[in-house]
Amino acid sequence: MSYMPKSKSQTHITPDTIYDIIYDMCGKLKDELYDPCPAHTPYRSPIFFNGLYGNWKKWNYVNPMYEVSTLEMFVKKAVEQSHIGCKTVMLLPAKTDQSWFHDIILHHHYYIKWIRKRLKFKNNKHHTTGSHFLVVIRNRMK
Repeated sequence: MSYMPKSKSQTHITPDTIYDIIYDMCGKLKDELYDPCPAHTPYRSPIFFNGLYGNWKKWNYVNPMYEVSTLEMFVKKAVEQSHIGCKTVMLLPAKTDQSWFHDIILHHHYYIKWIRKRLKFKNNKHHTTGSHFLVVIRNRMK
């Protein structure tokens, strides 16, 4: 068994280089993307802002918390929103051994853009220990 230290925070602020990649992929600037999962917002209660409730916008960017159950809920929500015409770019950890990756991302054949180097999130002192990818979740029929 291998050891992976737990992150001290579920908040990891997206580096600007990710928005540059999104622009190259989709032609969308950061300001043109709705973030249903912004940093520093409570997500466990519908009383506060919670992107798991309600509809998203036409173009979305999600960097979800990496706690497995919450991450999977946001991936499923993005798929659900794609059925009503929403397009979502998600920044996800490359945890290719987990069910959500195989059952949702690979199963639907979504476009994946692998991030070449380890990321350094804006609020973190060090680079990440794992790699990441961007995935575009959209309904291919629309």
